[in-house]
Amino acid sequence: MLRAAPLAAVALIVTLGSLVHPHRARAQGDALVDPVSERGLAARGLYIGAAFVRRHGHEAVVSSARNARMNAVVLDLKDAEGRVHHATQVGELREMRTGWLGDTAALVRSLHDNDLYAIARIVCFADRALPERVPGRAIQDVRRARELWVSWGTGGTWLDPHNAENHRLVVALAREAEALGFDEVQLDYVRFPVDDGTQFARYPSETQESRTDVLLRLLRSVDEAIHIPLGVDVFGLAAYRDGDPSGLGQDLDAWSQYVEVYTPMLYVNSMRAWRLGEDNRAYRLVFGGTRRLRNRIGVQPVIRPFLQAFAQGAGTHYDETFIHDQIRAARRAGANGFLFWHPGQTYGMVRRAMHGPSRALVPFPAPRQRRR
Repeated sequence: MLRAAPLAAVALIVTLGSLVHPHRARAQGDALVDPVSERGLAARGLYIGAAFVRRHGHEAVVSSARNARMNAVVLDLKDAEGRVHHATQVGELREMRTGWLGDTAALVRSLHDNDLYAIARIVCFADRALPERVPGRAIQDVRRARELWVSWGTGGTWLDPHNAENHRLVVALAREAEALGFDEVQLDYVRFPVDDGTQFARYPSETQESRTDVLLRLLRSVDEAIHIPLGVDVFGLAAYRDGDPSGLGQDLDAWSQYVEVYTPMLYVNSMRAWRLGEDNRAYRLVFGGTRRLRNRIGVQPVIRPFLQAFAQGAGTHYDETFIHDQIRAARRAGANGFLFWHPGQTYGMVRRAMHGPSRALVPFPAPRQRRR
């Protein structure tokens, strides 16, 4: 592990984008408005895991993005395993530091030197490490006294979203991301677990506050703490559905008070029951989710969907056309840009599409308001 330097030693002066999205409706005097820069509005990028950085180094991060004709990179600061990959000064997370990003401020500077937009991904409540250390802040199993609840879907433990200390943790990490020079914070797992095993879940810090209000409180706290845009990853189905029928606690319409960037995860693989049997299913899933979300939240927030860059669930059609269809769908439905996810960061198919059929699709035009 790397020794942690004082946060002040890695703190950077963050220069915010000076240009405001022309369609933003909130007053510029609003303290919670963190304008997305022109580079962020046109961001198209790749998710790069910390293990990739450890194995291949900072230069490989830059070359991976550039070779795929991308202008943005998503990097994990805290992942769903509970690992923290930068020299965090958050006390309870120090034991989970890996050091895999190396000198994180230098990595961000390298991205900026190569005209790449830097996004810091922070996983909020799914966590396989911290619950073991502070079980009182984790979701408990009602069937067994003093035992942690384990998700039937992921097999992992979770922090209690009601707990104010868990909110403080996310706020502190977001502040560190800004100090390191990142252009944007992207929160993932900003939700309650919803798999069948939650029938046995107990939330030690639960009050009468609704789930939607709990998450709104978290987002407001983060937004008040930082001066760079705040983004959120959300289920692809959440983009399609009004309200919160699954009990995630996510009210995407209300979140626009604090969130500048929405990233619906519109993976064909994870939406297996939707649009089955339809021709060009990847295109239809991405187009439908993006258009539906755009019509709900208007042109003010940025929509930058995560698209699928892996073969699982794509059937026999995982090729350049599969990648191209997703990009084309996002563009036609009114997205600002897009991100690609591959769990092993193997983006050869994306690279071939971006140098081939998708070359002329970027940059995207500014979204326009559409009738519902």
